Amino acid sequence: MKTGIRCFLPIAVLFSIFIFSGCAGKPDPVETPPPLVYHEAQDGYLNPEAEELVRIGIQHHDRREYEKALEYYQKAFEFEPNHPVIYYEMGFSNISSGNYQSGLELAESGLEEASIRGFEELIPPLLDLKGSALDNLGRSEEAIEVYMEALNVYGVSNTFLYYNLGVSYYRLERREETTGVLARGLLINPNHASSNYLLGKIYMEDGKKTQAFYALCYFLLMEPNTERAAQSYNTILHMLKPEELIGVRNNGTFTASDMVISVAFTLDEENHLMSEAEKTRAKLHYIFTNLDEQKNSGKIGRSDGDELWWDFYSPFFNRIAASEYFTTFCKYIGLSADPDANDWIENGRDEIEGFFEWLNAYLD
Repeated sequence: MKTGIRCFLPIAVLFSIFIFSGCAGKPDPVETPPPLVYHEAQDGYLNPEAEELVRIGIQHHDRREYEKALEYYQKAFEFEPNHPVIYYEMGFSNISSGNYQSGLELAESGLEEASIRGFEELIPPLLDLKGSALDNLGRSEEAIEVYMEALNVYGVSNTFLYYNLGVSYYRLERREETTGVLARGLLINPNHASSNYLLGKIYMEDGKKTQAFYALCYFLLMEPNTERAAQSYNTILHMLKPEELIGVRNNGTFTASDMVISVAFTLDEENHLMSEAEKTRAKLHYIFTNLDEQKNSGKIGRSDGDELWWDFYSPFFNRIAASEYFTTFCKYIGLSADPDANDWIENGRDEIEGFFEWLNAYLD
């Protein structure tokens, strides 16, 4: 049994769940995205009676019925007293409901029990839970110490933990450290919407257009029709307007590609007979193909920290631009601005599913 796992699904599966369930989703606050806790327990930790009660509790938690979830976790203690897995789930539900102090105390109890029982593999997720509680209590410096213990002492390396660490750095306005850990987490697994969103948001605020552009485009592939999506898509459209030409600044190895983004609006003159959607597609195609061309021709060099853009984002979007699904991609990331989005989702299922299948094959 995987108790309380908060895991990544394959990207095409995520897309299909999101679109065909009506693109539902409540956006995280822009200023301080809430930390995401992570836990993965293996088979054999709980006896059958406790396992069943915890399973039911998780179902209530996932429906945001936190008090009901806690009732089932408390009953599970009757069969597995003071078990660290149950402490974790109780802590998670308390944190999710805003009861951060209780979540912290439960995480600490779970850590103590895991250490006593020799369940060392449960210590990192409990540390992540403790860090999340501390960060939400405004104790971000302490949270960073806890996350670093999970990373350095226990050798844990997962996108969720890097995201939580990044949020703590962000709350302390340590922006360079924020972007560094978010990028490292996305290199492990890029399919975490909030990491892409926060990364793109920070880089846009700093005037680093290439980094922002790619992170936000990837975010929109996972979350195309929420408030955060609308903000992100409008940011991308703003980057393609003439007034953005003035904003080009030194961005290291990406200065030239920033210029490409800033001058993309010049394509509108030759495409003046096109619709606005067609003009946007033309500019996106120009940008996606140009950075890859610059890299392959040696016109731009590679620097430390460029890996996410150089090795993942750039080739990924270049392949999309060259595929038969580029128009589908453009429609998809612009769902938040499309008044006919629901009609397209309903009537274009074959097209969308074909795009998902193509993405799945590319990412395998």
